[in-house]
Amino acid sequence: MKKSIGSAAGIAALALMLAGCSGSSAGDDKTIELWTSWTEGEATATALEPLIEEWAEENGYTVNQSNFTYDQIREKLIASAAGGNLPDVVWGLPEYVGEFGKLGILADVSDAWGGWEDASDVSDAVRESMTVDGQIVGFPYETTARAYLVHDELLGKAGVEVPETWDDVLAVGSSVEDATGSSFYGLTGAGVREPQELLVYLAQYGLSIAEEQEGGGYRNTWNDDPKQLADATKVFQYYIDLLDSGAVNPNSPTYGWEDTDENFATGLTASFVTGNWLAEREKTNADTMADVSIHPIPSPADGEPSTYIESKPIFVMAGSDSLEASTELAEQFASEDWQSAAFADRSALSTVTTDTKWNKDFAALIDTGVTYPPISLGEVTQHMIDAVAMVLQSGDSAEEAAIWLSDSVNQALENSGDAGGE
Repeated sequence: MKKSIGSAAGIAALALMLAGCSGSSAGDDKTIELWTSWTEGEATATALEPLIEEWAEENGYTVNQSNFTYDQIREKLIASAAGGNLPDVVWGLPEYVGEFGKLGILADVSDAWGGWEDASDVSDAVRESMTVDGQIVGFPYETTARAYLVHDELLGKAGVEVPETWDDVLAVGSSVEDATGSSFYGLTGAGVREPQELLVYLAQYGLSIAEEQEGGGYRNTWNDDPKQLADATKVFQYYIDLLDSGAVNPNSPTYGWEDTDENFATGLTASFVTGNWLAEREKTNADTMADVSIHPIPSPADGEPSTYIESKPIFVMAGSDSLEASTELAEQFASEDWQSAAFADRSALSTVTTDTKWNKDFAALIDTGVTYPPISLGEVTQHMIDAVAMVLQSGDSAEEAAIWLSDSVNQALENSGDAGGE
């Protein structure tokens, strides 16, 4: 299988190199380099751009904002850290907390949290998700669950009910596409979104990608337990069956989140598991987004409902030449004013809510939420992507993929120092 750009050996070597690296990419204490990952021209971007400009003018700073996908951000952070040319403030994902925290490139913003007026409106779980070795390393700029979004008109034209189970999904097969020309079920086969989807399907069988051990550390235990391995095999068989049944587009194995979100927003896909950031597409794709309803993610008949909870951290780089101002800018993204302007449907603040389906219907699923364990995830999530590719692209069996992923995750845990007992 292909290797992740952030392999354990590469990360370990990078950590050694960082001892001699300092300073932000700008090399100027009045310039802040900001990396974001919004959709250009959509509501989040148009709300934040004037706020950033206003903050910069009021505080006497120049903010150079660059926009990338989350996959690009991770790769660029690794490359920039190795070259001692890091930005100052970065939008991140929960998966990055353990990995970049161990590298020592993230600033400890615990003191800033202590003086942050909105801190009391953030749940303990969200705060803990941004904590590494007792240090808070980020502010929550976007928090959401996953739900099953459906274009009611497309399913209606095909005479299809909203599915509740995996069997229901598979039974639909190609009937929606035959009736409407739109693929029935969206599937992300590549990129950062794919392991998040896999995490949910595993959790629906009560499986974790790595479990905390009594003696300390973490381990994937599927290959130690025939029942767990059988359930993990069912998950990978579901991917195979989705493709074979015609429920998903045959190009799905290569789709990243940009493709799948776009396909759903434009009606090329009739249903999709995604987040409530798609609310912003009601303006730019008003015709095709008007019929969207929100539901729990279909689960196996012998499993349980589950969803993914994602609280995204905005990081400050420890070597920033404008550390205080960069921390203040990061805090602004999580503030009530900026959250209300740009993230009203998906804020970690209990004081920021809306009365729309994008807030209420997603919030109703929170109690079934899971998230990643607090381990270095770079190599682990790449193995998850590779395991799905095994069944969708390489023709491996579901059991082969489950066995391989269990072994590979444990090797990754050994490599990162997160491994536990036998």
